[in-house]
Amino acid sequence: MRIRSFVLGVICLFSLHLALLGQPGASEQQSVQRVERWDTAQFSFVSARALANPFRDLSLQATFSHADGRQITVSGFYDGGATWRIRFMPLEIGRWDYTTKSNDPALDGKRGAIDCIAPQKSYLHGPLHSEGLHFRHADGTRRFLISTRLSCQSAPASVWDKVIPFLQKNRINRVLFMMVGIHGQAKGLYGQGGADLWSYNVEKFQAIDGFIDALRRADIVVSPYFYYFNDRFQRKLTPEQDEAFLRYGMARFGAYANVMPVLANEVEQKFSERAQAKYDPRDHQWANRFGKLLEELAVFKVPIAVHNPMESFEARNPGFFTLLQDWPFPWADFMLRQMQVGALGSAPALADDVPEPTDPTWNARAFARHNDLLLRLRRFNVPIINEEPGYEMEGTRSWNGQTSPTVRATFWTAAMAGAYTMWGNPATYELGDPVPYMERSRTPSDLRLMGDVMDRVPYWEMEPHNELINANMVEVCGEEYRRNFLLARTGRHYLVYSRDGGTIEMTTDPGEYELESILLNDVPAAYTIVRPKGRLTAKDGKVSFFLSAAMDWVAILRKVE
Repeated sequence: MRIRSFVLGVICLFSLHLALLGQPGASEQQSVQRVERWDTAQFSFVSARALANPFRDLSLQATFSHADGRQITVSGFYDGGATWRIRFMPLEIGRWDYTTKSNDPALDGKRGAIDCIAPQKSYLHGPLHSEGLHFRHADGTRRFLISTRLSCQSAPASVWDKVIPFLQKNRINRVLFMMVGIHGQAKGLYGQGGADLWSYNVEKFQAIDGFIDALRRADIVVSPYFYYFNDRFQRKLTPEQDEAFLRYGMARFGAYANVMPVLANEVEQKFSERAQAKYDPRDHQWANRFGKLLEELAVFKVPIAVHNPMESFEARNPGFFTLLQDWPFPWADFMLRQMQVGALGSAPALADDVPEPTDPTWNARAFARHNDLLLRLRRFNVPIINEEPGYEMEGTRSWNGQTSPTVRATFWTAAMAGAYTMWGNPATYELGDPVPYMERSRTPSDLRLMGDVMDRVPYWEMEPHNELINANMVEVCGEEYRRNFLLARTGRHYLVYSRDGGTIEMTTDPGEYELESILLNDVPAAYTIVRPKGRLTAKDGKVSFFLSAAMDWVAILRKVE
């Protein structure tokens, strides 16, 4: 595949082409470039050295020093031909001086500076930071994450020009993707079609850079996944090759403010197989070793994580549900789980000796358990994303059995736990234009509505309070499960999600409340809908109202001051 010239146009970075030709005695060029805070500055260098493997044989770093004494050291990366680059994100306003260090004398000791000014571009919010169970940008901007998974990072820029407006229109503000692509493509990320694990396909990485930056300029955050062990190819890497791979990737895109890098998808697949009776303990040892390295490489403090647990249909003691209720990765800034909601509905119990069911059941138990498991995980005090709740493919398995109504319930039961989730459908695996697949689903409009609702409540201040609302229980296999859920800043704001409507009764502080009710699903023909709204007065510490039954509802109550 040829190197695509559009990448330079997409990236739109500040470039300082220093024209270092590698001759002994080449003069240092002093230059000062004006760069906005949290933007990405790029510095390009040329070496005339003949190298057997440019990815390994030439090292390049630069140390940037701020006037206040702060220093950040970043690694350079090989970008094809005779070109090396360094990328830097200024975290503070003011002058940053840099000095290079390299084993190539022509690239060693080069000096320059940038003058960092206040951000002007609307998308420059700075890196996301975990703040308790939610996210906040460095400039203070809150972000309620609505995620999807795509595989079009190597598609032409004309495809991105269709995808990005669709995402923006529907309030989808985070994209995750496997750097290797889809199953069977991992070897294409490495040198010589996968024959050389010490070198990389520069064109593939340039496409990844361009995709990340195009999303950045659209104010969409992105999670590139380094490892996709489902492909099995990346299991071949030695620890030394793992380290080199992580260093190369982070040198390339770690200076983009919109990245949330992820170490691996289903990290247990590093050493474990889905059909084996036990998880291999080396999986988490490997994850914690290289997770700490990823933390070290995230010099601009972008948030990092890992995804687990691997689907296992045989493992017991510990089983899938054991791993699902733990989080043994202390270096991770946020939590990514594989919690397939349909499997939660089928499992007779969420116990150590119960394997994950392969067939989904979309009942009240599934969604009540989804909410409850996410509530239990709050004890780790990091943001939680159910990264794989099942894909909307209307299939017969837990991983592909979602429909648009079950996706809607998945998103709202996650939100009622103060957590997040993602949407995937056939677009997830489309290497070209995914928009036609996304347009066929009702889910994008449901996500847009959810984003609009979350704009109207202080969700980051609200806590789950299911105990303050009538549960509207339904029996499944002899046990009762709730259908009403509540998120609240008690005494001020209340957000209700009701899967089947009916009478809603809530415990509140005394006073008057403004009620707004929002129907989430389509109205059947000839069906009379009750949409309560207006002021309610708490009586005996309670408010109550009625929502048309057998419908999905959200209700917002605000204290009248």
